[in-house]
Amino acid sequence: MNSTAKTGIVLTFMALVFTIGLTFASAELPALLDKFVGRHFNFPNVATGQDSMTDWREQLYVSRYHIRLIGYICFALVVGLIAAGFILEKKGLASAGALVLFLPVFGHFAATMFFLGGLAFLRFLWLPFLDISFDVMSLGSVALLPYDWLLKLFEMIGINLWNELPFIITGLGLLIFLLGVIAWMQGRVEKRAVTDFWIYRLSRHPQYLGWIIWSYGVMFLPGANMKRYVDVPNSLAWLLTAMIIIAIAMMEERRMKRDHGAAYDAFRAQSPFLFPLPRIVRRFFSLPLRLAFKRQYPETRGQIAAVTGFYTVLLIIISLFSGGLLRSGSPAAAALSPEKITSRMHTMRTSGNRGDIREAAGRLSRGGDAAVDSLITLMDHGNVFVRWYGADALGVSGSFKAVDPLIALLDDPDRNVRRTAAEALGNLGFPEAEQPLLDVFLNPERDVDDSSVARALARLGSPNAVPALLRGLRADHPNTRRWSAWALGELGAKEAIEPVIAWFETDSTCDCAEAGRVLLKLGSDRAEDAFSKGLKAGQWWVVQGCVRSLAEIPAESALDKVIAALDHENEQVRRTAVLVLGNRPSEKSRAALTKALKDSDFEVRMYAEELLKEYKR
Repeated sequence: MNSTAKTGIVLTFMALVFTIGLTFASAELPALLDKFVGRHFNFPNVATGQDSMTDWREQLYVSRYHIRLIGYICFALVVGLIAAGFILEKKGLASAGALVLFLPVFGHFAATMFFLGGLAFLRFLWLPFLDISFDVMSLGSVALLPYDWLLKLFEMIGINLWNELPFIITGLGLLIFLLGVIAWMQGRVEKRAVTDFWIYRLSRHPQYLGWIIWSYGVMFLPGANMKRYVDVPNSLAWLLTAMIIIAIAMMEERRMKRDHGAAYDAFRAQSPFLFPLPRIVRRFFSLPLRLAFKRQYPETRGQIAAVTGFYTVLLIIISLFSGGLLRSGSPAAAALSPEKITSRMHTMRTSGNRGDIREAAGRLSRGGDAAVDSLITLMDHGNVFVRWYGADALGVSGSFKAVDPLIALLDDPDRNVRRTAAEALGNLGFPEAEQPLLDVFLNPERDVDDSSVARALARLGSPNAVPALLRGLRADHPNTRRWSAWALGELGAKEAIEPVIAWFETDSTCDCAEAGRVLLKLGSDRAEDAFSKGLKAGQWWVVQGCVRSLAEIPAESALDKVIAALDHENEQVRRTAVLVLGNRPSEKSRAALTKALKDSDFEVRMYAEELLKEYKR
């Protein structure tokens, strides 16, 4: 074996080692950075999309620190950087702009529900898009289809790659990139005008191909496992950066053609541009170029811009439909075709991935009568997740035909299925579910989650459930007592006032915040007493709930309790106290807010300052 071959083997082995390390770094490093940023920088503890108060807190934070202005300026600079790179034919500038545009994708690693919290603060660069709608960022959703196809392809042969596929794609991109760098360096050592060997026989631009595949995998790497009210899609950012990289590769081809002439023409004739696709497929994708410019390759900057722009717009238009952004509101248009029903039924029967089963069940539940009928047939399937997610989906189908199958699931062998069936019956709201739910409530032999049944009975709105719910106030489990009280409040059951008072006065495990809210809803003047007891609770979230509700009581004594909460040791409680004082303008409130300007928590200070400004208006 000659020295060149030995060198190639060693370098390839090193590329594999670096690939493995960098693949895991692609997932672990962003998570570590998110923790670092979260510890050293202040972000509001809000859940984006939760309610109007959350929106107000977010916008206050954004305006106070001029984040929107900074985001728009930085976005303009990035666009200018990319444009300058193309105009001046400086691929480094354009590549840097594309990389910066992609960086906010790492926001999905942020362990926060605030869309700009932790590492997600990078999304400030996307604010020109996000200010229109978060849905705008899904205008590249057509790019997600190959990933779904790959998962389904492997599932058809019995292989579940739900967890592994993102790492495989990310690692493949890194390996291609590193092999491309090695081959390019070897070409420079050998003083070749055109590097046309090894991996360059599969792609004329392996580094760009590697970057595109790596960044594609990063989109799917597991981020923070948090249930959010609103997620920020990443597909548009990936699509735009990928198209910019492709345009950079075209620009580089133009330079190589100019510098090396026939030698580069010969290389282009035998090696694919970017992806190693069959020749007939490559000719199909280049058809618009050949029709518009009568050329095999774009030769001017204008032609490069036209070709890249055409495909970018085309893919965005396709994404409008593939991502569901353009969908008719008529029931007929929402109905699934028989073929799609068959496809989703196949997914539910055969998929080993819970996410796919949930998505398929949800689509069937919204797919019209035929789709709902098909979903109902799966309620005796052997896979517990099929029954579980199927029951949940039937609860939002609005179909009366789902009532009897869900009642039958109240006796399912799995407790999660029984619980979900009870909640689904409440969501449907048909009175035929009332008696079956009453039969399982507080029935240990049936073992259906009593909290879920209490919520379902409240949603049905029947006063016939009141006697059973009053018994629920004396149940053994604290959650059953809590949700029974909540249900009685929802039903407006005045006869529950004294039992609820007895609950908070005698039960050491009572959720006094919930007891107070129920009494407030039922018109009892003892609500303040329940909240007062809750203020002495050890759990900060109970205290927070009491403070929030005390603001609804007009008595001066309730206001004094809210003001006193500004001295609570937990910053969440103090934040709530400041915010609710905004609804109780008075000299006492003004003095309390002025004192809060010196609080150790930045959110408390920020809200106090803004509310004092509103007092002056």
